[in-house]
Amino acid sequence: MTPEQITQYIGMPWVSGEWDCWAFFRHCQKTYYGIDVPTVDVDALDLRQVIAAMESHEERSKWHEVTEPHDGDAVLMQRNRYPSHIGLWVNVDGGRVLHCAQGMGVVCQTKQALALDGWGAMTFWRHR
Repeated sequence: MTPEQITQYIGMPWVSGEWDCWAFFRHCQKTYYGIDVPTVDVDALDLRQVIAAMESHEERSKWHEVTEPHDGDAVLMQRNRYPSHIGLWVNVDGGRVLHCAQGMGVVCQTKQALALDGWGAMTFWRHR
């Protein structure tokens, strides 16, 4: 994604089930990378449902973990033991994560800024 494409989303509000982290990730994958990511029917406000979906949804088998992220890769983030949030790696200013977070809306953050927000562990995933 280009900086101009990223900028058009910054500040858009998080809306559960409509424009949450998964819906935003799906939109970007389809629009910019041509990857159809399915909807996942979970309540974005129910952390247990979100964690279960990220751990066991069949879509996960279509992605493989990588150590060095490339533009468009998925970024799974966790605050405790399990991933509960998803963003998109963008190659801007040395690399950032574009994501839609509850209470913040769409933001583009460095790994360091994410760590300060409590997202201590991140893994990177590429579509097969």
